[in-house]
Order: sequence, then C-alpha cells, then structure tokens
Amino acid sequence: MAGTTGDLIQLVDNQSYLGQQILNVYYYRLNAVFIGDTDYLEQLNTYWGLNVLAQVKSIQGDYLAHNSREWRNLSNGTDLFVDASVERGDLTPTDDTVTPSFLSAGFMLQRGSLVTRNGYKRFAGLIEANVAGNTIVGLDDEIELIRTALAGDLNIGILAVAEPVIVKRPIAVPVEEYEYSPVISCSFRGLGTQNTRKAGRGV
Repeated sequence: MAGTTGDLIQLVDNQSYLGQQILNVYYYRLNAVFIGDTDYLEQLNTYWGLNVLAQVKSIQGDYLAHNSREWRNLSNGTDLFVDASVERGDLTPTDDTVTPSFLSAGFMLQRGSLVTRNGYKRFAGLIEANVAGNTIVGLDDEIELIRTALAGDLNIGILAVAEPVIVKRPIAVPVEEYEYSPVISCSFRGLGTQNTRKAGRGV
C-alpha cells in the first residue's frame, strides 16, 4: 500500500438511525507521500475520529450509531482501511425526544474556486431539547467546533498530510485526474431536511 501527493481519499461514514441508513461522505487530498507505509489510512482515521467525529457526536443522540468508517484511496484504487467499531452520539434522548431521521443540522463547505459548487454536510440524530421551532439551541460551542473540524486538515503527528476538498463528479475509480476545490471555510446553515433519509426512502 502506498499513498502519494495529490491522491484523492474518500471517507464513507456509515450510520444508522431509527431504522434508516445514514451516510456522510468526505473527500481529502493527500499532501504527503506514504511509500511503503501500510497504515496511513488507519492513522488518518485515528486523527479524524478524535478531531472530527468526536465533534459531530457531540450534537447527536445515542440512538444514532456510526457503524463503520471506510477509507479508500481512489487514486490508486487499492488502498482500503475499515474501522468497524461502533460510535454512538453523546446525548441521551428518550423515545419521546428523538427527532425524525430526515431532520438535520446543516453545514456548508465553502469552495476555494469555481471548479465546483459549495459542499454540504448534514448530520442527523438531533434531540428535541436542542430544537426550538426552526432553530438549534444550546449547542453554540459544539457547532463552532464542528465548523472548525470540517474545514481542517488531517494530521499524522505534527504534519498536516490531507486537506478537505470538494470533488467534481462523476468520479471513476481508479482516479487518474480529478477536478476539485479546496475547502477554505465552513459555516453553519441551521436546521434542514434530507428527503432521502425519510422512512422508506433508503439512504
């Protein structure tokens, strides 16, 4: 296994919530070379878990489970790491205080060029205590940390080795060339819905 500068890394965060499958897909561009390094994806996963997933879980109830994280090097089409440990949201709702699977907290990834549109991440698993009308309440600090995490590089040791990007689709694997915009910032966009997460609709 080997990664090199410019490789496109895809992370699929597989989740389940109230009987629905929930996916969040992330893309990162390698800024370092990992010739002969067999665990660079595992190291990226460790950093991401401590610095991104931990922040996302802080606004989610424990009815939502992050069932696995699949890391793929789309540029070489071979390197794969799967973390199958189950991570649940940090909050403790009851059956009466969970929110529907289609309700989400939305974050916009601001593009750094006109090559792509802006990107979005929508996180399910909110609880009613943090929802008032059309507003999320009581989570200001947590949302600020998520904003920072989504726009941040991934590190191995003290080195920033992967940057978040928005990729122009379609993507064919293995990826020989790809168009992308760097993520230069992230903003919170409030409550929203995702129709594909409604009961009976699938992913």
